[in-house]
Amino acid sequence: MASLDRPQPARSRARSGDRVSSAVVRVLARLHRLAEAGWAATAVGAWAFLQASVVPGPVDGVLVPLGLADPRRAWRFAWSALAGGTLGGIVAYTIGTLAFESVGRAILGWLGVATPEVEQFRATFKDKGLWLVLASTLTPLPAKLVAIGAGAFGVPVLPFVATIVIGRAVRFGVVATVVRYFGDRVERYIERRYGRTLDEIARGR
Repeated sequence: MASLDRPQPARSRARSGDRVSSAVVRVLARLHRLAEAGWAATAVGAWAFLQASVVPGPVDGVLVPLGLADPRRAWRFAWSALAGGTLGGIVAYTIGTLAFESVGRAILGWLGVATPEVEQFRATFKDKGLWLVLASTLTPLPAKLVAIGAGAFGVPVLPFVATIVIGRAVRFGVVATVVRYFGDRVERYIERRYGRTLDEIARGR
């Protein structure tokens, strides 16, 4: 009897794994429908704009799931993220240039930056302003904080814009390439596993 009971945990784990796999596919199917919507690229651009100007949160949290769900649109989403992120960076830069004392300091305080740290940033920007801007486009360094500092502490506007365009183009280009590569493979796996495409699953076929 004991030998008959042993396979049961394995079968239970297999059923549990199937349920998780099916749930992931259903989520991807819903995201696929969202990605197909005419406003999906606009939504990515809008979130990139907000993230670069005032709202915390990575653009990749929207770009990657939508791109995986519909890999053929990954580059379109990346272009939207680039446009939105660039415009948002310009808005944050303008806040630093024209309204640092009234608005910029309040945003920095909301992000947890104290007054002594602001003065340290001022000294850092004098020496490494554009390098900080570039780093903020490629790393988790808060882009809005750096953009406000760049405007407030004298980084020239044209080099600033050129740097964020180049940095974000590299970042989102890499993300779109990886998402397109793995997204295609995810789609093929789902079609082999379930006998239907994501599009068919999304439409309930």
